[in-house]
Amino acid sequence: MADSSITPIERPRELKFISTHWTTVSNPSRFVTRYGAAVRAYLRALLPTRDDADEVEQDFLLQVVEKGFPTAAPGRGHFRHYLITIVKNAAIGHLRRQSKRAATLPDLSHIPAEATADREWQLSWRECVLQNTWHALRDHQKKSKGNRFHSVLKAFVEHEHEDSPTLAARVSQSTGHTLSAQAFRQQLRGARQRFGELLIEEVSNTIANVTPELLGEELRDLDLLKYVKDQLPPIRQK
Repeated sequence: MADSSITPIERPRELKFISTHWTTVSNPSRFVTRYGAAVRAYLRALLPTRDDADEVEQDFLLQVVEKGFPTAAPGRGHFRHYLITIVKNAAIGHLRRQSKRAATLPDLSHIPAEATADREWQLSWRECVLQNTWHALRDHQKKSKGNRFHSVLKAFVEHEHEDSPTLAARVSQSTGHTLSAQAFRQQLRGARQRFGELLIEEVSNTIANVTPELLGEELRDLDLLKYVKDQLPPIRQK
């Protein structure tokens, strides 16, 4: 018998219950897991060699795990903006130490134009946010009986030109649970909704004292608004 069940979609939590601080700062290990890839990509764009980038990355992440962010404060707003500053300072400090050991004046000419490096940071951060959201959707599927949200959305994204019966057959084969074309479409609607909710939560947790306005601004800056559509809380008109 085809599995047409679908787990009811949870109502998104109000923003005031999602985040009032940087959860990634209060849990350094979580930061390393969720956003370490963005730090790595940024340093490789910023520094002259991969060896330099790898050395700074290792030192930086070790400090995060051992000491956290002692100067971090929720009032600073977007964690992404705060983090790029201290990562860049770590890179510049590394170059200055190299110059000092070589008995020459500090040479920061290898630092690329700020706009170019910042663009790489934004793209890498966006990729981390999306990857973390996919992982959350996978965990949601594992915990929910009859739920195929991660499987159906992944199949749809990777094989967008295939029709529902073909995609349903793919998911049936990969999960071991028979899914009809109609059930696939039902699951896909729920998966898109849930993905948007998880994405909102992921981004909200990187904003101190998050508001609909700040959330919308960050989603827009990261080109993620298309994934949430009508799921954003209403924004007050000024």
